[in-house]
Amino acid sequence: MHPPVSIRSIPSLARAPLARRRAALLAVLLLAAAPSAEDGSDRPLHAQHPRTVAVLETRAPDVSRFLLRATVPLPPGIFPRADGQNPLTVLDFDGAPLRTQIELVSRYPAEADGADVVEVLAQVRRDPALAPGALAQYAVIARAQAGPLPHGAVEPLPDVVRALLQDPSGIEIAAWDCFGNQYVSRPFDGSGARAELRGGPLQSEARVYQDMLPVNPVKGSTLPHFLGVHAYLSLFRGTKQIGLDLRFHNAHDGHDTTSERDDPLDKLYFQRIEISMPADWVLLQDFPDPLFGSERLVGGRRIVALVGPNPSGGLHVMRWQGQFHRRLMLAYAEPAAVTAARARLDGAGRAFCTRGFQANGREHWSWWNADTARYFPQKHQLPRLDHVGRSALDAALEGEFAFVTTHLANGTGHGDYPIASGRLGWGHPYGVSYGGMTSGLEINCYDGITLAAAASPRGYRLYTALHRMQTDRQPNALYRLDGEPSSVEEWLIENGNLDYVPFEHFVVPLLTFSNPDPFGIRSAPRFQIDFVQANGLAPAYEPAHFAFDPHDYQHFIRITRAAKVLAWLGNDSLAIDDLRLQAEMFNLSYHSNANTSGGGAQGSGLLSQLRFVRAFPGKGSFYGRGEAWGLDCAVAAYSLGEPEWRAQKLPWLFAHADLLLEGQATCSGFLQGLVSNKAVEGKYRARQQVEQSITENALVGLEKSVFRGAYPGYSRMVRDVLVDSLRAFIGELAWFPGQPGPWRYTGIGPLDLNQPVWCARTDMPSDAWTAGDIEAYQDWSSFAYGFELTGDPVFLLRARTQSGGATFQDLVTSLHDARTDNLVNRAALLALVQKLTGQL
Repeated sequence: MHPPVSIRSIPSLARAPLARRRAALLAVLLLAAAPSAEDGSDRPLHAQHPRTVAVLETRAPDVSRFLLRATVPLPPGIFPRADGQNPLTVLDFDGAPLRTQIELVSRYPAEADGADVVEVLAQVRRDPALAPGALAQYAVIARAQAGPLPHGAVEPLPDVVRALLQDPSGIEIAAWDCFGNQYVSRPFDGSGARAELRGGPLQSEARVYQDMLPVNPVKGSTLPHFLGVHAYLSLFRGTKQIGLDLRFHNAHDGHDTTSERDDPLDKLYFQRIEISMPADWVLLQDFPDPLFGSERLVGGRRIVALVGPNPSGGLHVMRWQGQFHRRLMLAYAEPAAVTAARARLDGAGRAFCTRGFQANGREHWSWWNADTARYFPQKHQLPRLDHVGRSALDAALEGEFAFVTTHLANGTGHGDYPIASGRLGWGHPYGVSYGGMTSGLEINCYDGITLAAAASPRGYRLYTALHRMQTDRQPNALYRLDGEPSSVEEWLIENGNLDYVPFEHFVVPLLTFSNPDPFGIRSAPRFQIDFVQANGLAPAYEPAHFAFDPHDYQHFIRITRAAKVLAWLGNDSLAIDDLRLQAEMFNLSYHSNANTSGGGAQGSGLLSQLRFVRAFPGKGSFYGRGEAWGLDCAVAAYSLGEPEWRAQKLPWLFAHADLLLEGQATCSGFLQGLVSNKAVEGKYRARQQVEQSITENALVGLEKSVFRGAYPGYSRMVRDVLVDSLRAFIGELAWFPGQPGPWRYTGIGPLDLNQPVWCARTDMPSDAWTAGDIEAYQDWSSFAYGFELTGDPVFLLRARTQSGGATFQDLVTSLHDARTDNLVNRAALLALVQKLTGQL
């Protein structure tokens, strides 16, 4: 337990110099550690006894050996090392050092600081004294060993695995169109676009992208291509298993005019999707569902239905821009291999860093350590949940897991949010059909906090189920010929000083009326669609399938929240790629380029907003929750992204900061100046408190994940913008004396932009606020951000007032008594309060 800390003694967020000094000392320790011999054997690696830097916690699985894997946050400068060695070693349950693999998850803003989160992998044994399900811990020590092997080098590989990989037709993914024509993808045949995602020596992973192509092309019958397929292929050292995660999409963008393989298909009808493999291999899926699993043996091949025929009759249908994924394992057909593959799908080895201390008081690296608080784009220290208790956290996660996966397995719906619909053919959508559902449900500044605290593999699987079901209902994808997400950079047309993107986009391309269609969707082949409609083969679920809108930007966090959790707590490649996809889609919707050669720009785009704030500086902008949730996704993708992609997107992120600086109301500090009938009846330019808090949360992420330590000028600028906005949040225009919270809507100035904005409450007309209607749901973390940036105790006084308390201790009690209620929005404040009271 740390001693209590005085409120006035808490430093600002600028702790980086101290963290780097500590990291430098640790780097010296690591360099001094003797490198281990990497001789390819299974003998424990020789080790001295450096200090433990992290402890990984999981639940003991019902297998004796398993691949332990967990994400761990790092101080700056630890990984990668200049000498190429890995700086960390996992210890087995009995203290034996193990061959350890390290994968980079996310990066500090400054390239020289390296990774801020890594994934650590080791093949461990279960302590025979532990029953399955019991908590199991494994130490990570600061001890160097040989660095990563070349991609794919996971020797030894069993002969049966090697033989399957070397067979070009070893795995065949097939679909059939309305005429019965077959289209296939063969991820082992060497074709397609390949990207290496994990190295070795314990697990390698590659993503292979191919289009399903017709086996026997027939003019007027077959399409030039069918679904696009991303196959995520994982190999594991010494095991007869292959990871096979698959993403299918009908989202070709048509940009490459030299090839038909990226031409859009409009809505696509199909009979079924099957996976074929040698008969001595079996296919397992993470969750059961009604259309998976029927199989047959034909000519020495095992053929498994991934999406079986529509049991209600008719075909399956997928709209343009739709996609779905499945998480699978291939296992050699012998009991030990099948058991191990099933255990991995069920979460065996999924571990989490945990809070703890050495005997000398040194704190382990974790999300709860202030020096390694690198969770989510906001990089904020997580709160302790000891007052809730692990059993309560487990029970809540188990309950939600059972609810979601039971509906998924049975194909049923709840009739209302959160699972309004049952299975709709191949997909089982999450939420309600309206993409802008009005509610604060799942509008979360933070997520996965209870999962991280509980260290629950089952809780992690809950988020994989949510990720699957949310993806099923989000038809807004666009992919290039090579399977990479469509992008502004791809579509940008050089035009002197006025480059432009030749279409408008808001979540999806805006193709109505006379808007241009550079994708070619209007000229997509219709002969199969016409045949289906003429013969009554469309599925009964088609209207319900098309009724599901993608989540709009005002509620965009609903599609990104599960992916962020899987990225930061699991280094999940599917989730990381989906975040990058959604970041690219937001960039297509909100960029600083024109949309026509003459300089026209869509009204909701970044260029229009930049033009506005430059014409009317200091009057507020239309930047709100939609832009902020898009920015949050973009910053997440930036943190997780490769250096080349980060460099490409950096000017765009600078432009967000420039816009908000130029638009911020000069004397009040409000960022938003919207005009809406919902906001004080449209009588004034106004700000909504919910949108202000979401924007502040996004700006914390922008400053910490993109600018801090790398671009000091922009870092200071964003902090200044944040401070002014946060002071406006608790200031007299938004929060009147005697009120328990800020007004939901507050006018910031008259509609006439030639008039000055209001600087004091006495400037405001009597109807320029929502009297009696306050906001006290989304804004809790803003109290913490304000105090951490300024040290001003007024932020804590306002938090106390909003909690209904008379003293600071009342605030502490209120936050703890709330347990997990709205924790996703209270997390930063709870962590701050725990820090001030010596609990963190």
